[in-house]
Amino acid sequence: MNISVTYPNNIYKLISTKMLVFVLMLLIQSIIHAQIDRETRAVWVATNYRLDWPPPTYDQEKQKQALVKIFDNIKEKNLNTVYFQVRNNGTVLFNSSYEPLSPYITGKVGGIASYDPLKFAIEEAHKHGLEIHAWINTVRCFTGNESATFNNPNHIAQRKPEWVVEDFREGVKSYWLDPGLPEVREYIANIIEEMVDKYDVDGVHLDFIRYPGKNFDDAFSYNVYANGIPLDDWRRNNITSLVELINKKVKSKKPFVKMGAAPIGVFKNQNGMFGWEGFTEIYQDSREWLRRGLLDYVAPQIYWSLNENTRFDLLAKEWVENSFGRQVVLGIGAYKENVKPEIEEMINYSRIINADGVAFFRYSSIADYNFKNFHYKVLPTLMSWLGGIYPNPPSNLEVNVANSENGKYRLQWKVTEKQSKDSIAYFGLYSLPHPAAELLPDYLVDVIPANQNSYSLIIDKPDRVNYYFTLNSISKLWNESIEPSNIVHIKNDDLAMMVKDFQITGKPILTKDGEGNYMLLIPSSISQEIELLGKKENKWALILKRDIATGKNLISLKNDSNRFDSLRIKFLGSGGEVELRF
Repeated sequence: MNISVTYPNNIYKLISTKMLVFVLMLLIQSIIHAQIDRETRAVWVATNYRLDWPPPTYDQEKQKQALVKIFDNIKEKNLNTVYFQVRNNGTVLFNSSYEPLSPYITGKVGGIASYDPLKFAIEEAHKHGLEIHAWINTVRCFTGNESATFNNPNHIAQRKPEWVVEDFREGVKSYWLDPGLPEVREYIANIIEEMVDKYDVDGVHLDFIRYPGKNFDDAFSYNVYANGIPLDDWRRNNITSLVELINKKVKSKKPFVKMGAAPIGVFKNQNGMFGWEGFTEIYQDSREWLRRGLLDYVAPQIYWSLNENTRFDLLAKEWVENSFGRQVVLGIGAYKENVKPEIEEMINYSRIINADGVAFFRYSSIADYNFKNFHYKVLPTLMSWLGGIYPNPPSNLEVNVANSENGKYRLQWKVTEKQSKDSIAYFGLYSLPHPAAELLPDYLVDVIPANQNSYSLIIDKPDRVNYYFTLNSISKLWNESIEPSNIVHIKNDDLAMMVKDFQITGKPILTKDGEGNYMLLIPSSISQEIELLGKKENKWALILKRDIATGKNLISLKNDSNRFDSLRIKFLGSGGEVELRF
């Protein structure tokens, strides 16, 4: 997200120090609440140990239903990107000639499934208007207690034991491919290349793209391939060479596929940024990957709070300042009890420092979380260096009434077959306040997959008389058509009559629609909070409490509100009360 701020030339001469602090605080708040044009809002969906998906069942229809519900929830939260784990513990969730299918699908390593998990995930993500990246556990090939997986003859540790190094630290045993072996780097890159070739993934997301630590038994590969290079430099070169090889193979197949990685949060220790160090401890030279353009983005795992000795804010700023023109999506440890209460503050901070977005680890930790900073949908941040086309807009947008009493409408449009196949990935549906309005991100209603040429629209609780809708085309890289389609108009006649009455009296109006729902039109000279109370048998009960804006405010009430005899509006800002009869 990019926000530019211009300062008057002599501002610092005109105001005192105290006033300067006050102005800066207001400036920060204005940045936080500024219009968000683009923002990557991502979440990791973990499949290892069934952490987020699939559920503990081998009923494959239930597995599919569970994933659809996850994507429903992600879309409802106004997120736009999914990092979907497809390789872990030496098994995969796609059709691979290199590694067997995960036992989580059929109960057997390499079992025959009735569906392709990655293909299904991609189709559903795109139906939901979500970008999906294939999350790969890159170098680590096994950890945990699922011995049937490790001992399976098709597991890489059994097929190529000479490639695998056993590691034991902090009481945990794990197995890692030796990235010092050229054939290992080729093997990993080939797995990813085949996947990208077969599947319509939007990105590749590299995790565990590192060594497990300093004490790693790679003496053989070092003696054979180091050629006198110091061990630390050689190991860093091996990981960088692996990233480079994966990038080369992926981009040669599909240059538009985004290359990303999730390095650990601390690159090098500094004041307030102290922890397990990526550069020296696990040989991740992620800054070099960005500098050389081997990655399009990083999502560093900054899983600390704002108040720990290792501080989220300092790390986040340092990553953004060392992006080398690529994107930084801040990884937030939503699974931590001391981090979750700070999520909104972290989102605000990401915008202040012009990060490209945020990513939450992991889905189950935010499944029931109500984001306060994601009021509107936005498209992911553009990657200008990837280029891409600006598609032509759809044409002949029209609206048909499906059921006017229930507020159901159907939008339809046209697009040529060539456009649909070659350039358009989605359509963006916008609701405008008036027909001459600029197409602002706040007006985005939905992201619709390109294989649709119609859309069901429900306006059962209208908040204005006139609705204006338009549609644009969106490419796979999220470039929007220069011009939108024509505009269609929907008018709510019942609400129009209500507004006419309001203009005559200037007082709050309560009315009921054909479905028995109540609508309340309230004027206000200021932005303030109100309380609505219902009276029954001389007792008042709170119906709702909410903010209203300056001007006219339309509030829809549940159709069971008629259990009350009277309605009282309490204006908490300006004072005063108004009582209406149901």
